[in-house]
Amino acid sequence: MKASFTLRLPEELRRKIVEEAERSDMSINQYILYTLTKEISYREAEKALKERIRRAPSRKAALKLLDSVVPDVPPIANDKLRRESTTSPKLTRT
Repeated sequence: MKASFTLRLPEELRRKIVEEAERSDMSINQYILYTLTKEISYREAEKALKERIRRAPSRKAALKLLDSVVPDVPPIANDKLRRESTTSPKLTRT
């Protein structure tokens, strides 16, 4: 079943949609459908994963499930944690 919607869009958003559709070699309609489908699918997958983690029998099982869906990739170069100073910063009064 198909449905039609009339949307009032700010000019800036309309312009960006046109630009992105052209860049993606899609019609405006195809681009909007693709973008909405992608966003809805992402949210549904996120909701399903959160539910599966919530229902896990233990914390260990939940972490194992999460580990199975998160890719194991090395960090990007220069993506390092800063070491925290072992001394507390001094507070001064003004």
